[in-house]
Amino acid sequence: MNKSKEKTKAILLKEKEMEILLLLYRFRFLNRVQIQTMLGHKYRSKVQEWLNSLVVQGCIKKDYSKEFAGEAAIYYLAPSGRKQLKNNPKVKAKLLDGRVWREEERTKEFRDHCLFIANIYLSLNSLATSTRATLTLFTKTDLYGRNYIVKPLPDAYFAITSQSGKVKRYFLDSFDDIPSAQLRKRVQRYLGFYDSDKWFEQYPDRSFPEIIFICHNNRAKGHLFYYIQSQLDEYLELSFYITTNELVKKKGLIKEVLEKVIAEV
Repeated sequence: MNKSKEKTKAILLKEKEMEILLLLYRFRFLNRVQIQTMLGHKYRSKVQEWLNSLVVQGCIKKDYSKEFAGEAAIYYLAPSGRKQLKNNPKVKAKLLDGRVWREEERTKEFRDHCLFIANIYLSLNSLATSTRATLTLFTKTDLYGRNYIVKPLPDAYFAITSQSGKVKRYFLDSFDDIPSAQLRKRVQRYLGFYDSDKWFEQYPDRSFPEIIFICHNNRAKGHLFYYIQSQLDEYLELSFYITTNELVKKKGLIKEVLEKVIAEV
């Protein structure tokens, strides 16, 4: 057999293996527990078999450090995974081209951020299931290229539809340890986006999504709370909720951890 042809021979993936690639495309970095939960699969051994197969075929890479023994290995897309996904209608090829070659260089902070957003999705999905509601969530990857979303893109946009058909929509941003000036700038981005009417041009019959900010600590939360409060006199139609990374990690993204910012009387 010609060696060049052998090298370019297509890899035949199982349906679940392709699902795993799509999950890593959407969330960037995931551990085995998150992947298994998202797949809704009962058996750990089977999921691990698929992951190991994808690693061997060069479709994904596995990061596991003995320094953090006991923590789950983290998986992300590799070059052969890009080849498998590039013609998939759910995938934006431009994002793949700019990512796959650099994922290995991402910082631990970035990886942890991606894992955190994935856990939020799982928390919301569990809540929706328990209340018989329907969750629709778009990651930052899913939102790429859409003009009617605030820029820079939020970490997620999601909608929860109750059994009665009532829909509540949200933008979500989770902040790492960043300067207060950047927190204020992000608030101004949302206010400017609201004023631009881009959302209403796209969805004239929908109200503007509520905005959830997850802060690195209580100090950042307090600063953001009072800054948003100082802006609300001119934006009484907008709803902002804030919480902390620690609270969400402990309890999930549930109503009880969210504090609504109320305009000063």
